[in-house]
Formats: sequence, structure tokens, C-alpha cells
Amino acid sequence: MRRPKHLRLIVAASLGGLLLLFALQNMAEVDLTLLFWTFRVKRILLIAVSVLIGMAIGWLLVPSRHPPRA
Repeated sequence: MRRPKHLRLIVAASLGGLLLLFALQNMAEVDLTLLFWTFRVKRILLIAVSVLIGMAIGWLLVPSRHPPRA
């Protein structure tokens, strides 16, 4: 069974719309305390940085699936 050619575009646009809605609903500023410092940051920025740090940690901890070259 063939998928419609624009299925990826429709899915990407839908996910982009949901991401935009999520970002607009999380624009409030929150206090971030890190050791002795306190910062005021937008909640969406804090979420995005946390996701990026988690992705970087996962990328560093998962072993490569490619066999070593001789």
C-alpha cells in the first residue's frame, strides 16, 4: 500500500504546529536557581535547553552501532 506523497509534509506541519502551540503556552518567566545564582528565564527556553542537554547525554552514552574500522 502506497502512502500519499505529502504525508511527511503533513506530519511535519502538524508537529510544527503543536510545537508552536506548546511554545506559546510556556512563555512565562520562571526563577532558575543554580548553586548560588538565581536567573529569570522563559520557561520554554529552560525546557529547550533541558531537552538538548538530555539529547547530548544520550548521544554520548549510547555506543556506536558501526563496527570499528581496521
